[in-house]
Amino acid sequence: MADIINKARIRQRSVAITLLDLKNAFGEVHHNLIQSVLDYHHIPEHIKFVIKSLYTDFQTSIITSEFRTPFISVGRGVLKGDCLSPLLFNTCFNTFIQHIKAEKYRQFDFSFKLLNPIHWFQFADDAAVITGQESENQHLLNRFSIWCQWSNMIIRVDKCSTFGIKKAITKSVQYLPKLLINNNLIPAIKIGEAFQYVGRYFDFNMSNNNHKTELTTLVNELMTDIDSKPLHPRNKLLVYSRYVLSKLSWHFTIATHSKTWVIENIDPAVNQYIRKWLEIPMSGTLSTVFLTRNKFGQSICPPSVKFIQCQTVLRKALKLSPNQSINELWKSTNTHTNGQNDFYNSTKEVLKDFRSEHEDKLKNQLTCQGSFFSNVTRFSLLHLNKVWSTAQSKLPKNIYNFTIRYINNSLPTRKNLSRT
Repeated sequence: MADIINKARIRQRSVAITLLDLKNAFGEVHHNLIQSVLDYHHIPEHIKFVIKSLYTDFQTSIITSEFRTPFISVGRGVLKGDCLSPLLFNTCFNTFIQHIKAEKYRQFDFSFKLLNPIHWFQFADDAAVITGQESENQHLLNRFSIWCQWSNMIIRVDKCSTFGIKKAITKSVQYLPKLLINNNLIPAIKIGEAFQYVGRYFDFNMSNNNHKTELTTLVNELMTDIDSKPLHPRNKLLVYSRYVLSKLSWHFTIATHSKTWVIENIDPAVNQYIRKWLEIPMSGTLSTVFLTRNKFGQSICPPSVKFIQCQTVLRKALKLSPNQSINELWKSTNTHTNGQNDFYNSTKEVLKDFRSEHEDKLKNQLTCQGSFFSNVTRFSLLHLNKVWSTAQSKLPKNIYNFTIRYINNSLPTRKNLSRT
């Protein structure tokens, strides 16, 4: 969808997008509809019998510490928490998808070969209708309304939204489409505002400002929370490495941030807390901290490295997808920025390249702060390096931080103090 919006804006093409919302989607699926859909898809009889036994004369009861209700008959809705439920819902919805894949609806596509069908994106109960013209979008909405009446599904028009781009003289502009569902006008996204679909924000300029705001706020909240806990610095680094970076992965994967933006805005927010926990002054380098433990580091990495890893995984998934349309999407988005991420074949290569860069920095550039690292890696034995990591992790906070500052040669000396 991001590629479609970008191309519509750049090439001055029209596009109309409608986001649909179903009322209690999984809870509104009639059990009779499930059986009809299983017949439609020619599911084997023994499987249909098992599914039918789950939903025939299905009853439930509400139990609390104070009371228990009589059994209540349930005539609609798939079982929540059941791994079969999403599959049954998708199977029911697939009847509509198969309907609009007919030849007479193929003319509604956006003229870019990305997905099939091009005019309907469906992820569980989240649907997005994308067409080149408003009239085509309205036609598909009418067909969807008829299908919802047949399946007894309810569309929440107040929760739906529309977004449009059109050519105005010599440039593309956002406009407010006027689309209806059951004679009710669908709310339009205001000019300049963004809408959200499957966790990602989209706007006319695809600026990702919402993701940047959420990302910055999330990092500050998580790092502040960790900082307030009475934990050993070693454990704070562990929480950062295993929890904080994983929380950032979603934004790093779906949004098209630049590496420069992450380095300038997210890395400093994290590095200031790492310096605080390890009592490393601003004049001290963090290169020694970023190295692996068998090289006297702490085996952590800044958010910018995690960002490159996430983009590498995404680009590789697009490139190696068995779906040819997804491969075409990878080719069409193979810009200079994405080309840098395509350089790596795995996340391990990203991490290895990052640490090799800092090793070289300590050996050849930071001659003073890297003197310990250069000498100890040259003369120490490998098995002693492993012993050092184990021993260091058991030290109390003050001695633990002392060893880290000693390794990067940032302890206060008479020479350092005279400078300040």
